[in-house]
Amino acid sequence: MLKGLRLTGGFQIVASVLQLWSVKTPTTAANPGWWVHQPGSIWNAPKLSVIIILMLNGFFLHINKLHAQTPFEYHDAKEFLIIGRGFQNTGYTRLPLEYKQKIRPDVWNLSQHSSGIAIRFTSNSSVIDLKWKTGKNSPYPHVAETLVKGVDLYCMQDGKWFYAGVGKPYDEEYNQATIVRGMDSTMKDFMLYLPMYQTVDSIFIGVEPGALVNKPGESGFRNLKPIVFYGTSITQGAAAMRSGMAYTSLIERHLNIETINLGFSGNGILEKELGDIMGEISASCYVIDCGGNLSPRLAIERTIPFINNLRQKAPGVPILLVGHLLFPHGRFNRIVGQSIDSINQAFKNAFVTLKKGGMKDIYYLPAENLIGTDGEATVDGTHLTDLGFTRIAGEMEKQLKKILKL
Repeated sequence: MLKGLRLTGGFQIVASVLQLWSVKTPTTAANPGWWVHQPGSIWNAPKLSVIIILMLNGFFLHINKLHAQTPFEYHDAKEFLIIGRGFQNTGYTRLPLEYKQKIRPDVWNLSQHSSGIAIRFTSNSSVIDLKWKTGKNSPYPHVAETLVKGVDLYCMQDGKWFYAGVGKPYDEEYNQATIVRGMDSTMKDFMLYLPMYQTVDSIFIGVEPGALVNKPGESGFRNLKPIVFYGTSITQGAAAMRSGMAYTSLIERHLNIETINLGFSGNGILEKELGDIMGEISASCYVIDCGGNLSPRLAIERTIPFINNLRQKAPGVPILLVGHLLFPHGRFNRIVGQSIDSINQAFKNAFVTLKKGGMKDIYYLPAENLIGTDGEATVDGTHLTDLGFTRIAGEMEKQLKKILKL
């Protein structure tokens, strides 16, 4: 915001504030303040106030000078490597237009969010600046804006991904942020996670003039097909502080395998159409994490048909069914606790039935250890904090390593 203030604007703001202060806090015998109170005239303040004004005035001038001396060359992010998409040519959305008439409107609208999509690029620039445009709606009071419509930058160092900076969305729609500065001039690999709960219309990567910025020659991931995750708002990323902390993102970096995020907030209800869509994405493993959006009845009715359909669409690909998280408030709310127990029993029964029926490469991950037992892993009893996501990612990674023989 400071970069938008010019010298005169900064002076006028400071003067106005001090003028209001002088009106509201007059000097009296009982209250010998800094001001000689003459309403409507800031110029009657003592020398100290004038010094403060000049200092702040110089500060605004310095900020504007710094901003003016930091030009960037911007590149459309579509020039680089886009990862995390199950389908090509979908821009920064998750499903192609052909599915709009095949799925419910709520699912389609959520599919337009850029959840799990990231940009890979290399650069030797000492600074990375970003401009991005998103949709306007943010109806998520329990989720940080940095997750909803912010951007999250990681940089590769010594073969591992490390957090480099976050772009905070101060505007409803158009945002710009310098994500990291002061780097050396060696070529580096970057991965930029896009917003989890908004559409992204455009994004531009800014580097210092003359710096190199390129599309990587390869993805850098293991020579494996992506892991496809289907689930709820938790799968979509709620309520991590930023998109790089969703469990799909954590697993992607920790296992060095691309992930596809098909989390649909409030709408992960094991619909056949979503099984059809998953089956069209060539994967190394399918992960089903829909417990939080199911009733016990739906869990009983839909789990086996959904998995059978997916297996028919993608024979031989491992399927991991994840238990319903043990929400902390279920310890006290008996209705919630009993519902979770019933859903998990339905999952266990479905798993046993499928195994007895001869299905291979079907796995079940129980809920007991997914987020810990101390009750500290959620923001609201349901949606996970960064702590909760770190815990569930760790448990999923153990199982995925066994399944994929890593």
